[in-house]
Amino acid sequence: MTRVLTALLLVPVVLAAVIWAPVWLLALLLALVAVLAAREFYGLAEASGLQPYSGLGLAAAGALALCLSLPLPAGSVTAALFAILLAVLVTALSQPDRMAAACGNAGATLLGALYPGLLLGALGAMLGFGFGRFWLIFLLLVVWLGDTAALYGGRAFGRHPLAPRVSPKKTWEGAVASLLAALVVGLALAIWVAEPRLVPLALGLNLAAQVGDLIESLFKRGAGVKDSSHLLPGHGGVLDRVDAMLFAAPVLWYYLAYLHR
Repeated sequence: MTRVLTALLLVPVVLAAVIWAPVWLLALLLALVAVLAAREFYGLAEASGLQPYSGLGLAAAGALALCLSLPLPAGSVTAALFAILLAVLVTALSQPDRMAAACGNAGATLLGALYPGLLLGALGAMLGFGFGRFWLIFLLLVVWLGDTAALYGGRAFGRHPLAPRVSPKKTWEGAVASLLAALVVGLALAIWVAEPRLVPLALGLNLAAQVGDLIESLFKRGAGVKDSSHLLPGHGGVLDRVDAMLFAAPVLWYYLAYLHR
């Protein structure tokens, strides 16, 4: 029940932001989500025995999400990536007492910045395409309904584990239910806007989302925790809610940039 109540509060807020928020406000919201998700990732890294440079990584995650979401000059993202890489390496050099763990700590810091910051920034980057807000809503529907179908379909019919060592509760039946939900979304919108390519696109986004979910489960399993945090009652942490979106967003971005007319 707590899970449902939290969703009933969050879903209208997110949809309202996507539909009506000006670009600068949406960019700030994405940067905030990226920072919160990165903070939880660094918590998982620390539980796994690493010591990432969290302050630097949090700033980098927020900066990347902003650079991608705002209509900044060309090359700003590349410049930000160069700056982040150099800052992480210099920080590692400035801590010779942690030399033995420098490689792992620097790697965890970079991953914590790029994983939520760069991939969430792809959501904001889609605003630059025609009908960008429509595409964002399409992505949210595919991921959210797929996630819901996987949860309840797995509970009702789940018999065969999908990846038992990574996520024991996920089943092949739940994965198929998620794919079917994405198919329904794709078909409905394809009929509405007369664009048949939305069907295979929805299926591709769903598969990417399921991989993203498993990736975060891998990190949590390695850290020995069930949720990335307890910020969202019934849902775990921010990273738990956006893990699927992190992989699906760049897939849609590539489609819009290179395949969509």
